[in-house]
Amino acid sequence: MKEETPKDITPIKRKGIEASVKALSKVYPFITGYQDDITVNQYQSAHYIDLIIDLEKLSEYMGVPVNPYWKTYVKDNPKDQMIYAIWSYLKFPDEVDYTKDISTHPGYMLGEEIKSTLNTMYDYLPEEYKLYYTSSTSFINPPPDYQVSLKVNGYIMT
Repeated sequence: MKEETPKDITPIKRKGIEASVKALSKVYPFITGYQDDITVNQYQSAHYIDLIIDLEKLSEYMGVPVNPYWKTYVKDNPKDQMIYAIWSYLKFPDEVDYTKDISTHPGYMLGEEIKSTLNTMYDYLPEEYKLYYTSSTSFINPPPDYQVSLKVNGYIMT
């Protein structure tokens, strides 16, 4: 039976999310886990998660140091440890001005790759592991079921 809403995640649907994040961590070893995002509305068509990031492994992966701000102030303030742009954890060289086109920033590209890879991994799961919702605005009777998108909302440092 297909899941009707992402707000009622059954154990097998939870395993689907966990399997996707675990596979993602094989590609990006700095990802150590996830938690459901509680800062946004969980819409019918999307389920938002926050990825848990190991800062030192992220630094090694990208070949740039951790931004000193995260090692000093934020490390002692857990409520400030979540961000929405993974690249802000890192101290990139100031040699290139990315303000004209942020899409060329290596950290921005990493964030986009992570989101895309997560969606691909989730798409390849067997149907019973994925979340679905039924369209409430469809003119088709019975209304069709659509796959819920698994989306990264933020990153939490460890």
